[in-house]
Amino acid sequence: MADCLAAFLRMKPGVGVSPCLSRTVAIKIIPGSGVGLLVLLFGPPVFADQFDTVNYTASAGYYYDSNIYRLPSWADPQLWLGTPGKSDRIQQLSLGIDLDKKYANQELLLRAKGTNNKYRTFSALNYNDTAYYAAWNWSPGSKLHGTLSENRTQTLYSFADVLTNSRNLKTISTPRLTADWWFQSNWHLLLGIAREDSTSSVTTANSLSYRTNTKEWGLKYDPSGGNWVTLMSRTIRGSYRNAGLYYVAQIDTEYTEKQQEILVNWQVTGKSVLSGNLKNIKRQYPVFSQRDYSGMERGLKYAWGATGKTYLNVAMNRRISSWFDTASSYYVTDTVSISPGWQASPKANLYISILRSNTDFRNPVVANTLARSDVYQSQEFGIGWAPDRALNFNLSLQHSTRTSNYANYEFSDKSANLYFLVTF
Repeated sequence: MADCLAAFLRMKPGVGVSPCLSRTVAIKIIPGSGVGLLVLLFGPPVFADQFDTVNYTASAGYYYDSNIYRLPSWADPQLWLGTPGKSDRIQQLSLGIDLDKKYANQELLLRAKGTNNKYRTFSALNYNDTAYYAAWNWSPGSKLHGTLSENRTQTLYSFADVLTNSRNLKTISTPRLTADWWFQSNWHLLLGIAREDSTSSVTTANSLSYRTNTKEWGLKYDPSGGNWVTLMSRTIRGSYRNAGLYYVAQIDTEYTEKQQEILVNWQVTGKSVLSGNLKNIKRQYPVFSQRDYSGMERGLKYAWGATGKTYLNVAMNRRISSWFDTASSYYVTDTVSISPGWQASPKANLYISILRSNTDFRNPVVANTLARSDVYQSQEFGIGWAPDRALNFNLSLQHSTRTSNYANYEFSDKSANLYFLVTF
């Protein structure tokens, strides 16, 4: 198997053949055609089993985006990007490993994947990312359990919000320790500590590298039947990895955030679940207190399995995020989404996702400045096909638009994504 993985990593984009034990996998992507063609050639099959301790994955994706840099319709790509067009085709090749090993009451998990992202036109955006989730689910007895984990992700900052033509790669690493003590009847005591380290390859006011340390505790009432209520309290201490105070932009080097949250899950019927949360947030800065803010986040989701083959998810939520410019210190986003789906057969499913969000930027630090306001909408259609438990194909089409009273932040975009995954 090691020879198989090494051979796959050495494969170049285009046509490649990788021997995997007694099976051969050939992946061909036709550049310039606007579509991707994926072909599998099998020898005697070596399928992944759901009870395997270790599974390996190989995937290929072909992604088309009509507006990579999220330029407004009035912007001339030649002036902004130095090219007559603003679309691109991205080729993605990935190799991963999934490990799940149980020892009595203990469980070890590892999910890791390395991906090569290659842009055909805007090659300066090419990057390799490595993501993983490693966890030890520990349990010394029936009344106490928890998780020691670390999660690492790498993604490009969205050009929709950080207006730059440079490749800005964000890397986030989050080690975390949680404990759940079932101390009496239906009551649980929850404890947790976490650290989040985020680094950006390009520094802007709204893509600063930072570190946060979180402590949390809570109580959970869990009677039975899928119904439960949890109360949580958190203290977050964050610091920005800049050289010092940004007096011009009025950005501190650190902050403290307090959170109190209630989470609810209610099994309404055998086919439907209602879940939600309500969170109070209060953030304070030690020097530039004019950027302090507080507010209430909330969320509500209804999941309904209408029949054995159809389902419907409806969600509404409000989220609060920090932002640094002269006209705002944070923004509030209200989102509504609806996602129906149909399991056409045991091997195929179709789904539609429709989303609309309104974003208001608040708390200016300069008087009489115009606050930004956005409206974002997206429609997505997807098809999934799994002819075998080791094979998975996905095709999705999406159209998204954003209008804003800040003309630079308007855009319209269409995308198509073809994705193939094999597990062995």
